[in-house]
Amino acid sequence: MSKKHVQIGQVFQPVGTAGGRGWRVTATVNLLGIPHARVVSTEDDGVSKTLSCSVLADTSHYRLIASAPQGGMAA
Repeated sequence: MSKKHVQIGQVFQPVGTAGGRGWRVTATVNLLGIPHARVVSTEDDGVSKTLSCSVLADTSHYRLIASAPQGGMAA
């Protein structure tokens, strides 16, 4: 499990989908004490989902393709 923090504004892409849909972090929440990120599709902002921050930070599942702007909140 990665110790990297997920920040609002970061964009992730699923591993193995070069050129595929990216997911921008719009909020972070704790669900049952576990940090999660609410993400929205970079192709269609009407498509969103909630993912565990540990899954987003795991480089075997997602890769970071754009960093958060300065002042982004960490989870």
